[in-house]
Amino acid sequence: MNVHRLTTAPSPELAKALTRFEEQFTYPLGPGRFFRISHGDDYPRFFRAIGDAVCFVAERDGEVLGVLGLAATRVRIADGTERSAIYLGDLKVAPAARCGMALLRLAEAAGAWCVSLAECGFGVVMDGTPVTPDRYTGRLGIPHFREVAKIAVLKLPALVGSDAFITWEANAATGEECFTRLTAGHISTAGGNALERSDTSPLWLVSPDGSACGRFEDTRRAKRLFADDGSEIISAHLSCIGYANHSALAELLRVACSVAAVRGFPALFAAVPMAESDAILAALNKPGVIVAPATVFATNFQPNQLWFHQPWSINTAEI
Repeated sequence: MNVHRLTTAPSPELAKALTRFEEQFTYPLGPGRFFRISHGDDYPRFFRAIGDAVCFVAERDGEVLGVLGLAATRVRIADGTERSAIYLGDLKVAPAARCGMALLRLAEAAGAWCVSLAECGFGVVMDGTPVTPDRYTGRLGIPHFREVAKIAVLKLPALVGSDAFITWEANAATGEECFTRLTAGHISTAGGNALERSDTSPLWLVSPDGSACGRFEDTRRAKRLFADDGSEIISAHLSCIGYANHSALAELLRVACSVAAVRGFPALFAAVPMAESDAILAALNKPGVIVAPATVFATNFQPNQLWFHQPWSINTAEI
């Protein structure tokens, strides 16, 4: 068995093997709906968009047995301080290899890479995924990840409501300041490099009164989603979401859906805390929204604190 360490695009032969490997896995997206992922010819690009990244690929005789994708990033915790963290974004082992040495070899490689970069880590898993991080961590040298938060991934149909979004357009500095202010008390990620993953030009949206903000982008340069019938699920993403209240967030989502429609996206993904999702949907009052629950797993973030009661600001573009 070979373990390849990828930080850039793999060879054409390995890229084809990775494509065959990914086609084995599907993920839930709401009741009775599933999708699969394709990271394309440059498998690590998705993780590079998050931070300093590496993908470990276990391969034997030209076939991929397992993959582990990691990115070193920064996370702002509830007290406003930042910590370096490892994002565990992708761990898959082929069904035929789950009783073999692939997971152990991947864990060994990952442990050596992570140890000098960060002590804490996190990952996000769509609910209904059969194998979650709490089941395969805490052994093989991988710290134990436990459930710390629930989020709701919203898929909203794009619809042009008005051209009001023109008054919401903001530069990156303004957007980032607003996001930092509005997510005080949350646990939030650095947001990554949207230019690395987005086909459309990333656009910060900030409400004129500063009560809501988000960054419009997509992931099609780095990761594409395909439905059960093979059709591509083309959607934009609203990242770095901050809001003062549910009404402000509802208006932000309506504005972002208008931007999505104008730019030719049929839908928009956004993530909100699960505990607030009903109130947010009521304020939004928009038909056709699909809600898919997901869980945040983490390790070593804030000892002696009740992580589960702290909201996490998660970007769907990084799940």
